[in-house]
Amino acid sequence: MPPSSATTALPEPPSARRPVPLHVRLLWLPEAMPGMLFGALDVLRAAAGVARLQRPDADRDLSWTVIGPSGRALALPALGLEPARRRRATEDGNALVVVPGVLARNAPHLGEIVGGAGQALRLLERHAQAGGWIAAGASGIAFPAELGLLDGARMGAPWTFQSWMSQRYPRCDFSASEPMGLHQRVFGCVAPALQTEFMLRVLGHLHDPDLAQTCSRMLLYQAERQQLTPELVSQRWLSKTADSPVYRAMRWLQANVDAPYRLALVAQAAAVSERTLLRHFRQVSGMTPLEYLHGLRVERAKTLLEVTLHGSQAVAEACGYSDAAAFRRLFQRATGMSMSSYRARFALRSQRRYWRVEDMPRPAGTA
Repeated sequence: MPPSSATTALPEPPSARRPVPLHVRLLWLPEAMPGMLFGALDVLRAAAGVARLQRPDADRDLSWTVIGPSGRALALPALGLEPARRRRATEDGNALVVVPGVLARNAPHLGEIVGGAGQALRLLERHAQAGGWIAAGASGIAFPAELGLLDGARMGAPWTFQSWMSQRYPRCDFSASEPMGLHQRVFGCVAPALQTEFMLRVLGHLHDPDLAQTCSRMLLYQAERQQLTPELVSQRWLSKTADSPVYRAMRWLQANVDAPYRLALVAQAAAVSERTLLRHFRQVSGMTPLEYLHGLRVERAKTLLEVTLHGSQAVAEACGYSDAAAFRRLFQRATGMSMSSYRARFALRSQRRYWRVEDMPRPAGTA
């Protein structure tokens, strides 16, 4: 059977979509890789925390629980987890089961684990028949494949088990080179180390793209932000332009983001003529020094909008603009949205009127 056209590499999720309620069940198996399961849990907790900061008055539309092969919720007091109430999200099919990889010694052992997981397979089959989604990581991809849910798919598989999976599940093509993929209602990821990014992509598709993007900036390595954050200046990464005129110019621009732009001063810091700097800068970076500075200023503005309550005038001044209107136009061109819209979508702190209130005890019977 040829690969289905419904199979795709897992793209970046769409943006500017209203959050969709989602209930996630994390499937605990005796042979599960605990790190994959709890890595997924970390993403869910982080996402819920950010959502609570952004929308304190909104209903909680992301919920989760850890379940055993029977489907029964497991209480894990040591991790602060108690069985969660079933949410309405499960009624319309927008429910997700996360299947972790399993610790198999070799391919035959993986076959024994999957073949002996009758309860878990029946749970996944019922879930799929009800229209639910499945996110399987690493060797856990074998579980939906065992049920025929990947028939006709072209999806990646862990290279250590790729040959065995191809023989056991001949209706699926496991030769895809992309680390993440989507076939109908099954998401797949080939490596345990990608679990955080994988869960963020899944959340972006099923729940809230903006929230997933915001969390990715917190949970995934952000080279530019690491470089621009003053507290981490001693750990700046070095690019291939280190000690070159372009590198010196970039360092000077980074240290003077809030200063008026003067090409002569940048060239002086780079120890070359203005003409030479412009030529080298474009050759190395594909942009002019001013365009690079605009990128730094927009990135600084994003950070300030996410974590402070400063108004647009103060943010503009912190980014080297005395004219807030001019900076708002620059920000709009660079991001495709206004500064106020960006803050509303990606803020990492609650609004001032909620400060300390969420920490106060609530009367019995209130949500």
